Amino acid sequence: MGDAPLYVKVVMFIFVVVFMVSVMLETTRGELVTMLQDRRKMGRGLLANLIIVPILGFILVRLLNLPPDIRIGIMMLAISPGGLFALQFARVSKGDRVFAVALVIVLTILAILITPLLADWLFPRTDGEGRPFIRIVLLFLLLVVAPLLVGRALQKRFPEVAPKLGRCLGLLSIVIFIAAALLSGRFKTPAIKALDANGIAAIVLLTVLCWAVGWILGGPEIRYRKVLAISTAMRNFGICVPVALYYFPGTEVIAPIMAFSGISIPMNMVFALVTGKMLRDPADVARPVAK
Repeated sequence: MGDAPLYVKVVMFIFVVVFMVSVMLETTRGELVTMLQDRRKMGRGLLANLIIVPILGFILVRLLNLPPDIRIGIMMLAISPGGLFALQFARVSKGDRVFAVALVIVLTILAILITPLLADWLFPRTDGEGRPFIRIVLLFLLLVVAPLLVGRALQKRFPEVAPKLGRCLGLLSIVIFIAAALLSGRFKTPAIKALDANGIAAIVLLTVLCWAVGWILGGPEIRYRKVLAISTAMRNFGICVPVALYYFPGTEVIAPIMAFSGISIPMNMVFALVTGKMLRDPADVARPVAK
C-alpha cells in the first residue's frame, strides 16, 4: 500500500476497524482467553508461522534465480506473519472464528516486534533514516486493539443484542473488504508486472507451501485446519510495506511485497470459498464461523 492513494488506505483501515469490532461482539472474553490458553493449537500456529514458513521461504529463494531485491522482499514476507485479511477469509471458509481472532492478534503483535528487527539483522540496509517501529505499533493499537476494546465494551453493555450487531457489522465488513480490494487492485498490478516469472512463481509457491503447512499442523478438525492454513498463507504485507520503505529506500524490495498482496488475496479467497463449500466437519461437531 506504499504507493496507494490516501482514500484506498482509509477504506482498508475502515474494513479492519469494522471487522475487529464485529468479531469481538461475536466472541466472548471467555472464548478468547480459553483459546489463547490452548497450548496445542496456539503452539502449532506459532510453529507454522515463526519457524517452518521462514525456513521454507529462505529455501525457496535459494532454489529460484531471483534478483537480490526481490529475494529480500520474499524473505521479509516469509518472516512476517499475521495478515489481518485472514480474519475475513476465515469467515468465508467457515473456519473457527475464535481461533482466527486469537491467532491473528498474537501473530500481528509478534510481526510488529520481530519484522523490523529481523530485517535490520538479516539484510544489509542502505543509508535510509528513520525507523518504522513506533509508527507501526501506534497504527496497530489504533486499528486492532482500540476496536477490540470497543467491541468488548459494547458486548458487556448490551449482551442481548451484541451477537446480532456483530453479524451485521460482519456483513458490512465484507462489503467494505470487496470495495477495498477493487480500489487497491490497480495499484498492485504494476508491482506484479515488475516481477519476472520466477518472482511470481516464488509468491505462488510460498502461498501454496503456507497452505500445506497450516493444513498439516491444524489438527484433525477441519475448521481449525482452514484457519491455520489461511492465517499462515496471509503473510503480513501491511507490516512489510513500511519496513521496506524505511529500511530499503530506492530499491525494488517493495515490488514483491505489493505483488504478494495482489496475488495472495485472490488465491486465498478462492481457497476460502472452495474449502467453505466442500470441506466441513461433521454437523454435530462443527462450529462454523457465524455470518
